[in-house]
Amino acid sequence: MRVTQYKALGLSFSTLVDRERGILEGLRPLAVQSESSASDAQLLSTYRQVAQELASRAPQISAAAFHGQLYHRVAQHLQTIPGWDESVAFSSSSSWWPIFEDAPGALQYLGKFYRLILIAPPQGIDVLALARRLPVEFDAIIEPSDEDWHNSLESELHRLGLERSELLPVRSTESDDPWNERVDFPVCTLRRGHDQPWNHSPQAMDGKRCEYASLADLAHAHQKALHT
Repeated sequence: MRVTQYKALGLSFSTLVDRERGILEGLRPLAVQSESSASDAQLLSTYRQVAQELASRAPQISAAAFHGQLYHRVAQHLQTIPGWDESVAFSSSSSWWPIFEDAPGALQYLGKFYRLILIAPPQGIDVLALARRLPVEFDAIIEPSDEDWHNSLESELHRLGLERSELLPVRSTESDDPWNERVDFPVCTLRRGHDQPWNHSPQAMDGKRCEYASLADLAHAHQKALHT
């Protein structure tokens, strides 16, 4: 598979934003207070469980209200009483979760060759606030909170004059990444945290396992493909 054969990238939110770090930094005050000594993995699992429950019951509330309620429910799970200041801070924290260091520069490069489509998380995120922190303008933003988000994606691709086969999905390794359920065409995975880039690995060349260690590595792979 050659990354240069595509005309658009469908980037999931967590390929750009260190969502797990943002969640953990916000929930750690609860873990410290709790007698259960919840691990990072347990905190993330509880966050996702509560987020899914909230999204099904109150899908139309703002990101701040969503995370305010979520913080209190996680506190109940951990059998602790949430502090007011920490609760208010967490309610607005999703707009300021850390962006991966390589993402802004990689997006500027990739935006010269691809249409950029952002696939937002399933619930409770102010994606426009994120977009304002990045140095590119996305050609489309898709909200997976819509049960029919694949049709929304098709509609946006049609508006941009693109076929579905011209879109390369790029997902994170988060368990609720919106692309995880898509298996009908190649999907690139960013496996951040590896010590070595994966540009020359068999995984990066396998059409069924297009894998890189960062968005910068994907940009580098594109650059090399232009000259081979």
